[in-house]
Amino acid sequence: MSRLDDLFGRYPEYLSIEQLCEVLDIGRVTAYKWLKDGTIPAYQLRGRWKILRDDVKDVVAQGSNLPHQRRTDRPDVDGA
Repeated sequence: MSRLDDLFGRYPEYLSIEQLCEVLDIGRVTAYKWLKDGTIPAYQLRGRWKILRDDVKDVVAQGSNLPHQRRTDRPDVDGA
């Protein structure tokens, strides 16, 4: 069993907003922003969000903290 399985294992198949906030350690404003902009995949039916636990787990597993590409349009620090 992986660490993500340990983290998500105690949650039901569908997450509430509160559970999403808890598992990701984020606030409600951030949760709704991420749902609306697609950062967290979910479905909105009749004004209510359906958040699949395993979809959220997959997003976390993808590793959003990968190193950013270095910008090449600015000069080096030493001016070269």
